[in-house]
Amino acid sequence: MLGNVFGKTAAVLAAAMALAACSDSGGDAADGSAGQPGTGGVGAGGRAGGGAGGATGPSFDAPFLWQPVVFEGATDFGHQAAPIAEARQASAIQLVDATEAAGLGSAVGGGNSHGVGIAFVDLDQDLLPDILVANGQQNRGGRQFSSLLYKNNGDGTFSDATASSGIGALIGDRDVYSVASGDYDNDGDVDLYFGAQPTDILLANEGSLTFRDLTLQAGAGGPASNPAETADGRSKIGVFGDFDNDGFLDVVTASSTLPAPGVYLLKNNGDATFRDVSAQSGVEIDGRGHPCAVLFSDFDNDRDFDLWIWNDRGGKVLLRNDALTAFTNINTSSTIDDFQIGNPMGIDGADIDHDGDLDYYISAIGNNPLLRNNGDGTLTNITSQANTMGDFGWGLGFEDFDADGWQDIFVAQEDDRTYLVFHNLAESPSRFERLDFGHGPIVSSGAAHNVAVAFADYNRDGRTDVVTATTDGSRINLFSNQTDLGTNRWLEVVVPSAPGTGARGGVGARVIVKTGALVQFEEIHGGSSRASQNDHTARFGIGQWTGAEWVAVQWADGRQVVMTGVVGNQQLVVP
Repeated sequence: MLGNVFGKTAAVLAAAMALAACSDSGGDAADGSAGQPGTGGVGAGGRAGGGAGGATGPSFDAPFLWQPVVFEGATDFGHQAAPIAEARQASAIQLVDATEAAGLGSAVGGGNSHGVGIAFVDLDQDLLPDILVANGQQNRGGRQFSSLLYKNNGDGTFSDATASSGIGALIGDRDVYSVASGDYDNDGDVDLYFGAQPTDILLANEGSLTFRDLTLQAGAGGPASNPAETADGRSKIGVFGDFDNDGFLDVVTASSTLPAPGVYLLKNNGDATFRDVSAQSGVEIDGRGHPCAVLFSDFDNDRDFDLWIWNDRGGKVLLRNDALTAFTNINTSSTIDDFQIGNPMGIDGADIDHDGDLDYYISAIGNNPLLRNNGDGTLTNITSQANTMGDFGWGLGFEDFDADGWQDIFVAQEDDRTYLVFHNLAESPSRFERLDFGHGPIVSSGAAHNVAVAFADYNRDGRTDVVTATTDGSRINLFSNQTDLGTNRWLEVVVPSAPGTGARGGVGARVIVKTGALVQFEEIHGGSSRASQNDHTARFGIGQWTGAEWVAVQWADGRQVVMTGVVGNQQLVVP
């Protein structure tokens, strides 16, 4: 039955059911899935009886979980999740340009050909994603573009908050390359970190959409760049991530404008300050080219964050996190080094095939590799058979645009080239359908190289939207997702960074959702795509199910929140 509902092949369904059966102590359900509501059956990690306040099943375990999901003490919302009786499939994915209608017609992006970042994230705690454009200077000594901030009004439009927020004055004429966000001081709001010349910028969120520069006070910013190395093509990408699992967000910045080793790691001391631990941590970049694709992600499912750094016009490293104190470059492994990709630009990770590990997509010029994680520390390039090649890729991301429970791919291409969506066909082996989308006019064709991309549901209709920015002074693009979802349902999970305190912004969390035999998970990152930031929520399509049997949020430091009986088609704020 489930295979018909989701359109899975037998092989993919078998893999999903194997994951669902990974709990300890078998339940009453013969297929290892959760017990059906109202029957009293207990499946693998399911709820017994299906009613509010009922007994819970055994804890659920699987390779991608940082700890077993324990249901004792879970918040029960009382919904009895079940397949939708009269299912209607979603239509083709539709992304419609809403820039002018949203009041963003005068918002432009501009900077170095490897600069400009964009954040699509809730900065004022109203559960609505705002838009920040991190602009800079076109090449060395060229035109300066001011960074911009637009507040989400909640009615499908945005208002310019650049001046009132202080963003304009605080950044001024700094040459900004990237933006990442996270609650570095654990005070309940989302702070901003900009990769910039000559030093990075840390802006602390003061509430009410205002900010304060705490770079020096916090010991952030890193070593100064070499002014002679800031010409066209250089890069500087900073991201947040908790590399040592102490519950506080650290920062790493990789750049071709820094002195050797070209990267630094700032450890969060837990008191709103940082210290430089680059030397003892073993972080490094390849000496060739310019770092562009930087991502903290648990590549090997061992409950710590590894670090990807891929360089345009050069090499790459995959730094494995060892014992939460140091990194080891495992790029010497032939299974990693075999990928000869000359111009990587951006990176994201998602479990595209529901086999329990994160697969990765890297945008590049001439080749956008899709790397399947084999679960044994190796990767396989499946680009050709998956039909995800593309041409001149920059910003990108995995998102489920039609809420069918399978991750699609968006990748922006440079200049006048179309933007692409690769629609996941839910097959095994993985295969995608290419869709092309036009975009707003380019001011200077041939100069709109970098295209920054970020994702959020800005109008809270359950469909993930897209915002992009280029380097040549063209207006940004806001794409409203207007796909007819059919009877597919969705969940957007808003995650606290410190359970019990109400603090928002769960960077570093893994969010897991179970519907019948299918178990999905996502990581929330503090900077990904290319030089950009997605909303700090986990956005799931749950297909033809009325809701989720359970939702769990886990942190690698051992924290966990579990909810059962969750109805679909809602923005779920984790209690």
